[in-house]
Amino acid sequence: MSGAVQRNTMQKSIVLETVRSMHDHPTADMVYDGLHRSYPTISKATVYRILGQLSANGDIRKISVTSGADHYDFNISPHYHIICTECGAVADVVVGTIPQVEEPEKYITDSCGYTVSGGTVLFSGICPQCRR
Repeated sequence: MSGAVQRNTMQKSIVLETVRSMHDHPTADMVYDGLHRSYPTISKATVYRILGQLSANGDIRKISVTSGADHYDFNISPHYHIICTECGAVADVVVGTIPQVEEPEKYITDSCGYTVSGGTVLFSGICPQCRR
């Protein structure tokens, strides 16, 4: 049993480090493709399962995209995302760069009475590369 636990821990570490090294908000398939070159025995199902565990544990952020595959982000600090409606690229939008929403949790608490436990904001638009 300890061999299975060690293997799972090693695979989890490899998947986590791969996501942390990819600064382009990869999909599970992109993570798998990046891993598979160096670790040809890892299965796609294992990568998907571990990404689910890592996001559930708060080690990475899962960015749910309604029009395509989920993306993953190593940066778990509070920030928003924007997705290109042309190519599907996902980029960070730092909360502090939007003056009206520097403290969205406080605004929601003050205006709605909710205690915020989490949430995501996903803007959409056309990225600079696709606009060219």
